[in-house]
Amino acid sequence: MGPATQDRVIQDRTLQRERIGDRTIVKERVVERRREGEVYVGGFGGFTWGHDYDNAEGTGSLKGAPIGSLGLANSVVYGAKVGYFHPGRLNWLGLEIEGFNSTPHIREGSGLPGSHMRVTTLALNVIARTKLGCRNSDYDHDSDNRNDLHGSNWSSLDDNARCPLQLYGGVGPGIFFAETSNQFGRSSDNGRVGPNALAGAKYFMNRHLAIYAEYKFNYAQFDFNQAQGSTAGLRGDYIASHVVGGLAWHF
Repeated sequence: MGPATQDRVIQDRTLQRERIGDRTIVKERVVERRREGEVYVGGFGGFTWGHDYDNAEGTGSLKGAPIGSLGLANSVVYGAKVGYFHPGRLNWLGLEIEGFNSTPHIREGSGLPGSHMRVTTLALNVIARTKLGCRNSDYDHDSDNRNDLHGSNWSSLDDNARCPLQLYGGVGPGIFFAETSNQFGRSSDNGRVGPNALAGAKYFMNRHLAIYAEYKFNYAQFDFNQAQGSTAGLRGDYIASHVVGGLAWHF
């Protein structure tokens, strides 16, 4: 190796050392966020807007009697629910079981007396939600629990504080249990299946506690075969809306 070649090698090594000295090497730490499911329970109360007992027709000794549509009275409604949102990327999708009770009495009409009616609904809903009003990801709403939202102890509950406003909708089968009573006696029709649809908004006060408002729509066909006496019945379509508000606890 000649002197010129040796000088070139020495210069290259010196330049390489200078470049390494000027360079800052950063070792990245990749943290996998723990994705957990989210369970919630809630209670609610509100107002039932009774639409109609529609397409009503007589049965038994009243068979063939023209009845048409009978109005349903407005009522109070109350109930409870429990649900679960999936972990990970499916945290927007959940399942919910709810039960509620209302008394939208059947109004008199078409020559028939009115009847007291109680309807209890048990429903299984598929729920989808979206999160709005999100704050900066470094924000921790709960000053008593300083979670690193970028760290391994992140959970969906942190997003409840970071994104306090959530809109949601759901639909599922409802199982309806109904009973009527009047001066002729009592009649019931239990286990009828129909749609239960809902839409609502939820606002989180902290990671766990939320207030919410919700609209529900119900439809079912009831057959009260002794609604007008032991041999005279009444069949029709039950249609009602519910507007409720309540509290939910997520954990």
